[in-house]
Amino acid sequence: MSAPKPTLGRIVHYRGRFGFHAMRAAIVTCDVSSLDPRGVEQGLIPALDSDQHVHLWVFTPGESGGFTEYNVAPGELVDGEIPPGTWCWPARV
Repeated sequence: MSAPKPTLGRIVHYRGRFGFHAMRAAIVTCDVSSLDPRGVEQGLIPALDSDQHVHLWVFTPGESGGFTEYNVAPGELVDGEIPPGTWCWPARV
C-alpha cells in the first residue's frame, strides 16, 4: 500500500532545512493538484518536483508565527526524526 498523497490543507510535520530546529507543525498550502501553472510560468511560485512535493506554511512559536517553504520533499521518519528540509505525516495516536 502506498503512502497517501499530500493534499491542500493537510497538517504535516516539517524539519528545517538546516536541521537546527525541532520538527514543527506545517500546513500544505499547495500540492500538484492545486498548483496554478500560470503562476509557475510567470515566476510567481516555484514548480513542484513530484506529486509528493509540497509548498508549506510552517508554524513557529514567537512573533513571526511562521514562514513559507517551497517544493519540500517527503522524508522518512526514523527514530522520531526526519532529514532536514523534509516533511512527514504526524504519527497516529
